Amino acid sequence: MYGAQRHAVECMKNHLQNGYECLAIAGTEGGASNEVKRLGIKVIAVPTIQNAYNLFIDREAVASIRKIIQEFNPDLVISHSSKAGVLSRIACYQTKTPNIFTVHGWPFENGTPFLQKTVSLLIERLLIPFSDSYVCVSNFTKDFGLSKLPLNKSRVYACPNMHEKREEPLLENKKFKYNVLMVGGFRDQKDHLTALRALKIIVEENKLSNIHFTFVGDGPKRGVIEKFITDNKLSSFVSLAGETREIDTYYKDADIVILPTYYEGLPLSLIEALQNGLPVIATNTGGINEIVFDNENGNLIKVEDNVALASHITDYYLNNKIECLSANARRIYEKYYGYEILSERLNGMLKMALNNSKFTKKSTSAIHLAIQQ
Repeated sequence: MYGAQRHAVECMKNHLQNGYECLAIAGTEGGASNEVKRLGIKVIAVPTIQNAYNLFIDREAVASIRKIIQEFNPDLVISHSSKAGVLSRIACYQTKTPNIFTVHGWPFENGTPFLQKTVSLLIERLLIPFSDSYVCVSNFTKDFGLSKLPLNKSRVYACPNMHEKREEPLLENKKFKYNVLMVGGFRDQKDHLTALRALKIIVEENKLSNIHFTFVGDGPKRGVIEKFITDNKLSSFVSLAGETREIDTYYKDADIVILPTYYEGLPLSLIEALQNGLPVIATNTGGINEIVFDNENGNLIKVEDNVALASHITDYYLNNKIECLSANARRIYEKYYGYEILSERLNGMLKMALNNSKFTKKSTSAIHLAIQQ
């Protein structure tokens, strides 16, 4: 599961631990919905929740969501992903139900295609009267939204991605495996080609003969990535792991995590990297600089700067910087992103959102989350 899906699932775990009843809505069933079911939460599939906009299909989706809300009668509806957020906010407005739209990244942030940016900004402006509360996954995302939209500041919150609680990593005397990890879908947002161009530089310099890159994830750009690997004779230096439920294995086998990208909210993969005591080299975009502090637990690079990425990776190994950076990564995680810290922050934010909601209704002590695969 990628960030938005993992966040939704972990939020539901948290709600159950606090005695709330949960219901989930998904456009299609898959990895996230299956995990939700394993928690004992009912999942209702609404096939008309689709990414593409279609007035007739979207009207049916809103009607379906509205009916579910009326039957379940939740205290709060939390939506994830842009399209699910649009549909659920309209349905909640119609039923006068308190709701939160979780902003994992605005679809009109810098780095998004011009047409997508323009249309998305227009849609979000039109949705302001229908919207109750917003929860942004980073301070950057919150501030960016407030700078572009006339939102009510008292109903816009920031809370980082929830993630799985894991055992503490063993940082002392760790043997380096010369394995660099990148976790992210093969789609336009992520910049795997810059990672591969950096790898090509490292291979050609022949300073790190055992270097190996592992990409975890999949998506529509896989063919482009495979072609670059083949054309540049990098096959023996790269592993494409695809999508996996065993993500912990890859973090344990990695020395460094990288994330060249074009735009972000607050990447879950980087929180997980810190959780596992791994240095991070990532593009300075979105909320990434709230996770990565230059020369402390990693480094920030410019968009498409494969030279800087290659230089930092080489420097970490040749100058024995990884151990110190790793210790700092874990310290920063425990200070800012520890599971209990975020859990408490999430619960406090939910209470504030309910207290500040412009809707009031009789409650059934239930929380309902609308998510889309």
